[in-house]
Amino acid sequence: MRRIVLFLSFFAVFSGYLYASEYLEVTPYTIIKIPEVFYYQDNYRVQWWYFTGQLYDLKGREFGYQLTFFAVDVQKRKYKSRFGVNKLYISHFAITDVVNKRYYYFEKIDSGIYGFSGAMNNKLLVWVGEDRLEGDYKGFRIKARGKDVEIDLNLKPKKQLVLNGLGGYSRKSEDSPLYASIYFSYTNLETEGFLKLYNSAVNVRGKSWFDRELSTRSLSPSQKGWDWFSIRLNNGCEIMIYLLRKQDGTLDRYSSGTIVYKDGKYKHLTLNDFRIRTLSFYKSKKTNAIYPAEWIVEIPFEKLYLRIKPLVKEQEFIAYASTNNYYWEGLCEVKGGVDGRAYVELTGY
Repeated sequence: MRRIVLFLSFFAVFSGYLYASEYLEVTPYTIIKIPEVFYYQDNYRVQWWYFTGQLYDLKGREFGYQLTFFAVDVQKRKYKSRFGVNKLYISHFAITDVVNKRYYYFEKIDSGIYGFSGAMNNKLLVWVGEDRLEGDYKGFRIKARGKDVEIDLNLKPKKQLVLNGLGGYSRKSEDSPLYASIYFSYTNLETEGFLKLYNSAVNVRGKSWFDRELSTRSLSPSQKGWDWFSIRLNNGCEIMIYLLRKQDGTLDRYSSGTIVYKDGKYKHLTLNDFRIRTLSFYKSKKTNAIYPAEWIVEIPFEKLYLRIKPLVKEQEFIAYASTNNYYWEGLCEVKGGVDGRAYVELTGY
């Protein structure tokens, strides 16, 4: 959340299976093993590998990108035929062209029957068609292609791995501690490679953010969606915050976040540690959804007062063919005592 993708409401179509006993629950006692947890894990219902970033070409033109890989277990039934579907593999790929105010997005879905998609459980390798993630916990290579759009990027972490929540256990609901995910991140990845838009291929450099999440449960019945912020400040700090919105319009008290300092040390944030205020809204021409469109983010104990605003208004991802939903996810500018960039994801609107 991937993000996103963050929880399982993307896959509400599978809700009849979500609590099957053959899948592991995420609990405060779940052991996270490195590097194995980077690989595909067969015992969780849904998992994803999620990348966003800001890229610049040699002329200083700015681009944003999102690339998410989902692996969804539909069921564990054993079939005699190879055509029985147990898993679905999905990729979401988007590029934001800041200068030209353009947004491109592409979705792919495949069952893996013929090997066109898959994920390995003994190494980091995930692919959906030509979209591909490989590497290890020391670095990644990601590739994705849509109509007239392509990226091929190498990413190297510049800070230690961040275990969000309590040691990687990220509770997501007041209703039960089992509404939770394993959630960890690299918040600062040096990035270089190439970006192709139509017939123009350019070398790019920049910064990326990586999230990995695994879970078995969806959002709780009392919840509607979430607002997720990944903020990178020019002073070397990064901030992740998610707001879990309930059906009655209030926030779940397990809305939380993480602040990562310049030296790589990090701190868990509770809902009491930050305040987020929406300044304006935007109505989608594609779905008529009304999304927040500008925010004030305050973290008083850090004396941070940040204004966040999309660099391109139209960054809505329509995913009816894969995850059967739509969401807004886009590159934003950050202004305040410290400037920077952010990616924001909005679901359930």
